[in-house]
Amino acid sequence: MKLKLEYLAGCGAFSACCFRTPFYGKEVSRLELMCGNGAAVREPQSLLLVCRGLIPDDGERLNEWLNERKAQEAAGLLADLSGESEERISKLAEACRERELVFGTAETAGFTALINDYSHLIASRTDGAVKSYDRVLEDLQRRFYTSGTDSLLEGLSYWTGCQAALIVGQDTFVKPSVPVLNEAVFYPAYWKKEPRKSGLSHVSCYSSSFSDNMLLQAELFKNRLPFGVLCLLGDEDVFEPSDDILLNYASILCTGIDDYKRRSRRIEAAVEMICGGQMPDSSVMELFPESGYALVLCDQEAGEPAEGKKEYLSYLIHHYFPQKLCYSFSAEGSLRLFVSAEDVDHFARRLLAILDGAGKRCRAGVSRHYPASQAVTAFFEAESAAHIAGLLEYGERICYYHDLGIYRLLNYPENSWPINQMLGEMDELLNQMDEEKRDVLAMTIRTFVKCRFHYQKTADKLYTHVNTIRYRIKLIEDLWDVDLSSDEGRLLFSVLAKLLPLWMKSGCYSGTMPREGE
Repeated sequence: MKLKLEYLAGCGAFSACCFRTPFYGKEVSRLELMCGNGAAVREPQSLLLVCRGLIPDDGERLNEWLNERKAQEAAGLLADLSGESEERISKLAEACRERELVFGTAETAGFTALINDYSHLIASRTDGAVKSYDRVLEDLQRRFYTSGTDSLLEGLSYWTGCQAALIVGQDTFVKPSVPVLNEAVFYPAYWKKEPRKSGLSHVSCYSSSFSDNMLLQAELFKNRLPFGVLCLLGDEDVFEPSDDILLNYASILCTGIDDYKRRSRRIEAAVEMICGGQMPDSSVMELFPESGYALVLCDQEAGEPAEGKKEYLSYLIHHYFPQKLCYSFSAEGSLRLFVSAEDVDHFARRLLAILDGAGKRCRAGVSRHYPASQAVTAFFEAESAAHIAGLLEYGERICYYHDLGIYRLLNYPENSWPINQMLGEMDELLNQMDEEKRDVLAMTIRTFVKCRFHYQKTADKLYTHVNTIRYRIKLIEDLWDVDLSSDEGRLLFSVLAKLLPLWMKSGCYSGTMPREGE
């Protein structure tokens, strides 16, 4: 790791050195002790610690000696010139300035302290500031205990120059928040472990052909069980040995935050209960917004999501919508949210666009606005809207429950309401017939109602004789025990003609609904 000389000069034993030239913006790659007859510099940008009596006295030999150091790309030198005249020290400083070599004085007895301090220093790869390891670890600890995980990640990012991410359950925290994390971060199958020499067993480095980044990752454990990961993302070969130490220490601090995982599980269990028709206890409902809308987003393309997909979608939700909301994924893969939003239409459209970009194309059902205490009703409405929109082949990708009109009578999933009982009974009677007759009668019902119970118009619409229509309607009246000459019977048929095809399509019906004119 290279340390900026202007910062290094103010640290520990270096602050006692007397620097007599500018720092020229130089960085130091290592300290190199010269105690013999001036061995070659082994690494560019080294700061030379020159023992007493090794710098030539006369001008020609001095110029040759300094030119050699310049050619070896030394950053500068700290020399023991104790007992030398101020005039000689000034001439030496001037000669170093001419070559833009940093020059300072220090006693040989202090070189050991300089070497020891240098080995314990770390530089921020954000602005070059230099501190000792213990001071940096204290800074990370202070950040975590006074300001939480966001501040801890900011500290990690500041010292390492990398993007820092903490992934625990539904929650993903990233600093800096931009750029958005590469999707590949969340897919274990995309990463290949790289061989690295490190004494820290829980810190591993990964590369991926799906990303330009390298990933330095520390697993988080509680009671010997993993519950999350803390990682750094950087370009290839960007990681320093110090990054392993800082990441490992930060992961130790994070062992106490498994409550994020518990919070995620409590929300998931609560949403599952709510969608099953039961309200969780009040302590769990405190995790929800006081009031809002329920949204259910159903995937329009079937298929098992890749491992890590839910975690990636969770990260996107938190990244773009940091306000208070609760969500979970169902076993079938649908996304269910309860969100407080002033403009729910804008929220839903933005969410769909984000999911589209992540390869998850959905349609959304949206409830009316409810307090959290009525979340059961809210999720019931949202799920009904999403499902019925799929049955209707709804033109819009967002379906609002209050826009369903008469289709709100068809509640999904099936419950004990009379309209559903009636639909079930009538569908059961239809299913007792052979498939061809069943399909023909179902289409006749729909067309007859559309033609306002006019026999001839229905016959024309279906390209058949009017007596055939009369025969079919008579069959239906007998089958369902309905009198179509009465207002009550016609009202019932009007409702059923709208709802029965959807009831059949929802899975209770095994036939194929014919189109008009077939």
